[in-house]
Amino acid sequence: MTMKNTAEQINTPVKSKKRIVPHAPKLSWVALLFLWLIFAMNATSREIMNRVMPAIVNEYHLSADVVGTIVSVIMVATGAFSILGAAWSDKKGQGWARKYSGIWMALGYTLFSILTGVSVLTSAATGFVILQVIKNAFGGVGESIEVTTVSEWWPKERRGFALGAHHSAYPWGTLFSGLLISLILLLSHGNWRMPFLIIPLLIIPIYIGYWVFSSSKNFKRYEQDTKKMNLTPSLESGHVHGSNKGAILESLKNPNILVGTLCVLLAEAAFTGLNFWLAPYLAFVGHFSYAAAAGWSVVFTITGGIGQIFWGSISDVIGRKRTMLIAFAWLTIALVLFQFSAYSIFLLVAIQLFAGCCTNAIFPVIFSLVTDSAKKGYTGTAMGIAETGMYIGGASPLVLGFFINAGGGWNAQGGYISGLYFLAFCMIAAFILTIFFTRETVGKRRGKDWALVGKKSCGIDK
Repeated sequence: MTMKNTAEQINTPVKSKKRIVPHAPKLSWVALLFLWLIFAMNATSREIMNRVMPAIVNEYHLSADVVGTIVSVIMVATGAFSILGAAWSDKKGQGWARKYSGIWMALGYTLFSILTGVSVLTSAATGFVILQVIKNAFGGVGESIEVTTVSEWWPKERRGFALGAHHSAYPWGTLFSGLLISLILLLSHGNWRMPFLIIPLLIIPIYIGYWVFSSSKNFKRYEQDTKKMNLTPSLESGHVHGSNKGAILESLKNPNILVGTLCVLLAEAAFTGLNFWLAPYLAFVGHFSYAAAAGWSVVFTITGGIGQIFWGSISDVIGRKRTMLIAFAWLTIALVLFQFSAYSIFLLVAIQLFAGCCTNAIFPVIFSLVTDSAKKGYTGTAMGIAETGMYIGGASPLVLGFFINAGGGWNAQGGYISGLYFLAFCMIAAFILTIFFTRETVGKRRGKDWALVGKKSCGIDK
């Protein structure tokens, strides 16, 4: 009997070392699948606009600075209610019960995406902007709820992987939708409204399945299975309970949350800016067709998803802060290289694949830093703060539109290049902020790294 137990003890770690994917409860994986699909639809509702932008520019006869302003207003609207919406979600129900707040957000961004495809409502640019602003306001709160829910369905020790895998829906989900948009544009002879009418409908069967799955019974079973694996549930229980008063101000006092929010703002400035920049650059400077520009501008999503899973998992080991520094340095180089992307298909693909390794990966790593640092019961609120900051960064097309217009307009390359260097500067700023004003939350360097802020203020206890 003793020999058998000894053999089991020896075999267990060997099996763990050979494991390719993280050891986690089965229900965590099911929850991840549903929430991945939901977030993919949320992200797609935003990406349709970017993919059909050249056709929109032609129909409304818009200059680069006007388009930059429109895109910025729409993106900033995404974070307009994230803090309040996340705090409301904390109160309405955590864990499995977040479905009660999440469903209203999904309904909102789906409905207003479809309405954007109704020609009578978007015969003028004003109608288009209003519908997209409302849609993105729902989508921003929805993303905060969706990301928080993933962290609550997974053990704390696997949070980096879980958020990285979940966020691979943006770009892998949008890779599929980008190709679908191209197909719809071809079949509809360039009618940019058709993707808005058709694609959002895919969320209906997905959310029905998630609603049935996300129950108190399943969440309690997940918690029990987590403890049996000697892991730590993110919540002690799945019942509905309210967040404490002052959660927003208390969270803002935490440097990891505040500076993490500033870093994710700069990361979003680069990400949104690049998405705004690429399709018009290919269409107007590289002379690609509108359908080709929409299709070729999503190549980076191939490595984008891999990068999110890889760096999210690595951050569980080497730490969030170190991973953020690597990603910001990587993105600085990648953004500068995009000036060569219209020279040939080979360069376009190669640069996008290189950039994709970190373009999306930085977000789940920062979100992990923020949720690691949040006080108990404040996770949703902390995520809401980060989401709000992130979508303020979505105003970068306003700056890019100015550069493009000042450089000669849509067809002149000079303004595009100036815009790229602005985005690269954002990554340098984020790198500096991370070094000096954040503390490590996981791994061997937890609380032992150097910074100008104390570990206690960053929510790191002994």
